Amino acid sequence: MTQPQDPTPEAWAAVFARMAGMVMSEQTVTTVLGLITSLARDTLAGSVGAGITLVDEAGNRSTSAATGQVVQRLDVLQYELGEGPCLTAARDAAVVRVDDLEQDRRWPAWSTQAVQVGMSSSLSVPLQYGGRRLGALKVYSDRPHAYTSDSEEILGRFAEQAAILVANMHLLFAAETLDERLRRALRDRDLIATAKGIVMLRENLGADRAVQRLLESSARQRIAVREVAAEIVASAHGETV
Repeated sequence: MTQPQDPTPEAWAAVFARMAGMVMSEQTVTTVLGLITSLARDTLAGSVGAGITLVDEAGNRSTSAATGQVVQRLDVLQYELGEGPCLTAARDAAVVRVDDLEQDRRWPAWSTQAVQVGMSSSLSVPLQYGGRRLGALKVYSDRPHAYTSDSEEILGRFAEQAAILVANMHLLFAAETLDERLRRALRDRDLIATAKGIVMLRENLGADRAVQRLLESSARQRIAVREVAAEIVASAHGETV
């Protein structure tokens, strides 16, 4: 049987050049992960599908990208059964190769379903970055023994790059979320400060007593201090109309 030919170093370099160029112009995790899975499928000869399973810090698993419905279906089946090569790769941080799904007995329930939809072999590689387990990248083939030790090495190097991209995207979104929280906090602070000033003028109170009045109103109405402040500011605007 002819073994699939792995890409040349030049082709490998071109793959990552293409990926880097695309990432620079895209802003969403979905787009980036979709590109990763497509390149994984196209890079490893014999692959008919690829996907990425991400695992969060709480252990929740999700398919963040898949090249087709079959991959999506096989991933969901792994999550439902709690077994499968991709989950094993992510959990154990180990490369998992299945040469013949019909003969492999490690995940009998899942393998049976995979064979029924036309899959014969798979290769799963963990995604890790900075000591953190991010999930796994996997490819599927419709013929047995599609992958070799060279395939493992290539997909492993691919996974290293993919993990960096995924980690960077996580950091980007975390930074954006933090930035939005900071902006919201600053807006709330300014709103409360404005309301405090209005209460001081209206009731001839000192700063500390005005803050206490806001807190008392919050407790009495069972709403957040920000909402109390918003009502006071809105009422003051009404008075000046």
